Amino acid sequence: MEVKFLNEELKILYQTGSSKKYKKVPAQITRKLVRAVDVLSAASIIQDVWKFPAYNFEHLEGNKRYSMRMDRTWRLEMEIEWTNKDCTIGIIGLDDLTKHYGD
Repeated sequence: MEVKFLNEELKILYQTGSSKKYKKVPAQITRKLVRAVDVLSAASIIQDVWKFPAYNFEHLEGNKRYSMRMDRTWRLEMEIEWTNKDCTIGIIGLDDLTKHYGD
């Protein structure tokens, strides 16, 4: 699948391991982000991502919003623009890395 960064600071975090916007992201989450992007890039179809249950890949509210779990509190959020009618192949736009629960 094709992966694009919709958020420039997220791209910088992925490429360099640090970013102004994401300065509070723990190092282990940054490493998991890199692995998750590699998994998304290597996927031929979206079902390939489901082979990694720890990511808890899920559809969010709205037509194109999805998320992957980085750990118990951090989520990688994305949009997918489907390029086939079966909604199995698309362009993944990585949008944000957010903290959801607790500290």
